Amino acid sequence: MGTINAIRLAPFVRYALRTGWSEDALVDLCTRHGVSRAAVDSITARVPQDGAFALVEEICAASDDDNLGLHLALEASPSTGILGVLGMSLTNVREALEICTDYLHRFNPKRSTTTFYVDENGLLHIRVGPEPPEPAWLRHFAETILTAGLLTLRRFTGAQIKARWVSFRHAAPVDVTEHTALFGTTDLRFRAPTTELVLPAYALDLPHCNADPALAAYMRGHVDALLEATGGVDLAGAVRRCLRDALEQGERPSIGHVARSFKTTNRTLQRRLAEAGVQFTTLLDEVRCEWAIALLQRADGCPKEVAERVGFSDVRSLRRALKRRTGRTPSELLRHDPEDTGS
Repeated sequence: MGTINAIRLAPFVRYALRTGWSEDALVDLCTRHGVSRAAVDSITARVPQDGAFALVEEICAASDDDNLGLHLALEASPSTGILGVLGMSLTNVREALEICTDYLHRFNPKRSTTTFYVDENGLLHIRVGPEPPEPAWLRHFAETILTAGLLTLRRFTGAQIKARWVSFRHAAPVDVTEHTALFGTTDLRFRAPTTELVLPAYALDLPHCNADPALAAYMRGHVDALLEATGGVDLAGAVRRCLRDALEQGERPSIGHVARSFKTTNRTLQRRLAEAGVQFTTLLDEVRCEWAIALLQRADGCPKEVAERVGFSDVRSLRRALKRRTGRTPSELLRHDPEDTGS
């Protein structure tokens, strides 16, 4: 049945944790369906599609939210992932689509399911997911991916882009009121041959509010390095996920914290990382900086609070780390909304 990007399961896994599932229960769920728990949140890892969808179905079945997919997309932050940070720092929508879809294809040349094109009527089509004869994606899964795509474009540009029409391969839900409000159109097509978002072509040239060539160059280098390292067990990726989870939960991660999570010793973990050509302190610094950038891009980003939340002793330490890795200071990375700048 094929495979899908493991990172696309992350919203459902986070939702499960937030609504009472234990980590042990999630590990058991993943194991039963042949999905690596450590792979979730990795942009390079792929998991069996049938197992992934069985996992998503169980999580959705335990929820009483009939529009869970839409709501998970609303909660998502486009700037927490590597490609999200890269996309927002590029010049405009066209550049972001070209570069990020190219990276998706390079990571998964045989199975990438994201494409875009402009038709003869001047409409931009962003198409995701498989097409017949391959089976369709699950409803909530497909709605999360497509809705998050439009919301990301709106956040990157500050423009309330409305869809001309939207199509899904699954059947229509009983109530599509929220779909209409989110996509800005009543032209919703269900049981269609493709899952796609159709926008006016002018959206391609909308500039990004937080375009930053230096940050884009840094993030492209980071993604290129991941491409080169793709293959085998992604130990560095698993450590990054553990560190990111700890930071998001307000903890101060250490190598001891990570080693305990992996049920190993500090020395063994250090040795395995050294064999993979990375150092724990480097990974921790990278994750702190990535998370700090994401927090600074939020409307309420405050350098002092961000420094404390990601584990730096003070703003000066945060400034040094960001300057060293991105060439930018916290104040230069703060989000500036269009209404704040008068644009």
